[in-house]
Amino acid sequence: MQTNTTGAFRRRSALALALAPILSSGLALGAHAQTAAPDAPQASADDPGETIIVTALKTSQRLIDVPAPVSAISASTLTQQNLPSIRDYFNRVPGLQYAGQAVRSLSLRGITTGGATNPTLAVLVDDVPFGSATANGDTDIPDFDPAILSRIEVLRGPQGTLYGASSLGGIIKYVTQDPSTTQLSGRVEAGVSTVAHGGQGNSLRGSLNVPLIKDRVGLSVSGFYRRDPAWVDNTDSNTGQFLANANHQRQWGGRAALLLRPVDNLTITLSAIRQRLRTENSGLVDFKSDTDWNSVNADPYSVTRVLGQPSRSQFDVYSARAVLDLGKVQVTSVTGWNVNESVPYQDLTSIFGGLLGRYYDGLSSVFLTNSHRAARFSQELRLSGSGTALDWMLGGFYSVEHANIAQTMLLMNASGSLIDTPYVGAGPSTYRELAAFGTVTGHLAPGLDLQVGGRYAHNKQDNLSTVATTGVAQYIFGFSSSEEHRTSDSPFTWLVSPSWHITPDVMVYARVANGYRPGGTNTLADGVPGTYRSDRVVNYEASAKGSVLDGKLDFDLSVFQIDWSRIQLQNTSANELTFTTNGAKARSRGVELAGTVRPWKGGAISGNATFTDAVLTQALPAATDGGSALVGAKGDRLPNSARFTANIGLDQKVPLGEGVSGSLGVNYAWTGKRPGDFLNSLAAAGRKRQMLPSYGQLDVRAGVTLDAGWSVNIFARNLTDERAVLYAINRNGTTAPYGRYIPPRTVGVQFAGSF
Repeated sequence: MQTNTTGAFRRRSALALALAPILSSGLALGAHAQTAAPDAPQASADDPGETIIVTALKTSQRLIDVPAPVSAISASTLTQQNLPSIRDYFNRVPGLQYAGQAVRSLSLRGITTGGATNPTLAVLVDDVPFGSATANGDTDIPDFDPAILSRIEVLRGPQGTLYGASSLGGIIKYVTQDPSTTQLSGRVEAGVSTVAHGGQGNSLRGSLNVPLIKDRVGLSVSGFYRRDPAWVDNTDSNTGQFLANANHQRQWGGRAALLLRPVDNLTITLSAIRQRLRTENSGLVDFKSDTDWNSVNADPYSVTRVLGQPSRSQFDVYSARAVLDLGKVQVTSVTGWNVNESVPYQDLTSIFGGLLGRYYDGLSSVFLTNSHRAARFSQELRLSGSGTALDWMLGGFYSVEHANIAQTMLLMNASGSLIDTPYVGAGPSTYRELAAFGTVTGHLAPGLDLQVGGRYAHNKQDNLSTVATTGVAQYIFGFSSSEEHRTSDSPFTWLVSPSWHITPDVMVYARVANGYRPGGTNTLADGVPGTYRSDRVVNYEASAKGSVLDGKLDFDLSVFQIDWSRIQLQNTSANELTFTTNGAKARSRGVELAGTVRPWKGGAISGNATFTDAVLTQALPAATDGGSALVGAKGDRLPNSARFTANIGLDQKVPLGEGVSGSLGVNYAWTGKRPGDFLNSLAAAGRKRQMLPSYGQLDVRAGVTLDAGWSVNIFARNLTDERAVLYAINRNGTTAPYGRYIPPRTVGVQFAGSF
């Protein structure tokens, strides 16, 4: 039970020409992985030479000029291919792993130990930090609907200098669309889908942009509603009630943005996003064992579990961005406020039902509500400038977040009536971060640059842990108590990155950078340390990226090693409460290759391949004080990291007549075997650590577009109906494992019109 409350020059060189045949296989920087900023053109199969702009390093740059590994996915790709959730497209981003719907369940380049520790990657919305930097808020992945987005950028490797805490593995940055002050436009989309072995879903999106005052004021609004098709059947383990297609999920929300340009050199953008998610029953299924991935029932998409495990989550994101251009100096202010809330219900009958049933007559089921809330304010102010000798950036950052995990145990009888609430725990906390950062890029020679940067931060946490127990629960979870803990830390992060433009469109670079997760406090329990420390990573990287053969081949190649020390781990106390501690070392090394080749007119082959070897370099520490600890020996692989993943896609445009064009696409993603979480020492003797099987997923699509602005797209995801395990959990080995399959074959059609 979880209670603990990231000027080039012209001549081409022999190296650039040598790289071309190696990468021409198509495993290069995918067309879907390149997205222009709202006012920049986007490269395509027909226009390979157009510029791609990203803002990954807090400044607008061509993608091939960014001295860091960056992937991006456009909003149009997400909608046309029906990829509304990160679990649908994570396998198209090199090095990205998914093991659940919480931010702490995401990882990059294998940097994770599983469990409910602080997140190892940071999530941002237009440079505004989203959710909590610690596990206290237990933030859900936002999964913004594509209706409000321009693109998603993923930076791989630690980004502590520019983005601060909890970016050990990297960051995911959602970039929203800016309003236009010159063009009236609108768009509407409607879609329906059906899933094999299940039901139907539907979606509706709409957006409108209005230039209220030409060149001065623009307003954009958008909204959506989506109901995903359900496919998991559920039989109530108490009453025998059967419900087909029980995992219903619906989501809705919208965004409004106002762009103001009162004078030519000042731009102010105000934005508000609201999104809601409701789930009627869980899509999780129970597996037979840690190695047998057929479900407990005959049908893999069927589960015997208590019905009525609803969950709801919601988030609101408000931001104000002001950019003042003073010629040689640009001043940028980014103010943000966001609130993330979720209330899932967890069935713990198999863990506590037998024990508590001895003391409570008529006990039928045991539920735990986990109410998570994180409210965060942030303010960043930075100055930047550029010149012939150097580019520079200097900034200050302040963030305060108030988070809470409130848990209540519900004892229910067979009729669903409440018997008692023997355990109530809460962990309200406050986390503050105050930082100063800066980077300098010196232009040492034509095409030769050196970037250095640093960030000094001071972090403070205040945690109030309270536990209220009654009756027999006092002897299981401890007596009622309340205690406050405070911690502080002053980390320094840095980066050094030399780069060389061999040609204006081909660059090689090296990058050494570090990152950290903040330490924190634990809830009260016997044998549980009151605090734990921050952990650190250092990343060493050599890379090459660019565009050759007159824009017909784009590539991005990275070789890296990350050293990780003082790892934060989730352990368990003698009374079955989890807590966080430090111990052991690890490293992750690998190769990431991505790109696009355009061998003929209208066609593009894009893809990526990743090899990651993430292992412990020191055994995990043993348990103390009668509790239990995670078990891992030197050389054991880190959780949820496949050694090999690959993705390849083909897009073809087809002229169908005057004013009519067609498109065809196919994508195949391969995910290799990957280990599950480390086992708890109490269960390690009798069980094996999970090894999730490899799988491939084939998606196809086709569409027709009219110059008048109308289009229709059909798609089939998981065309071969692969029954693959997306992720699995075994609760530290103490109960039967459970997890989630990828959705069965899903077929749908989407209609869109724009003006």
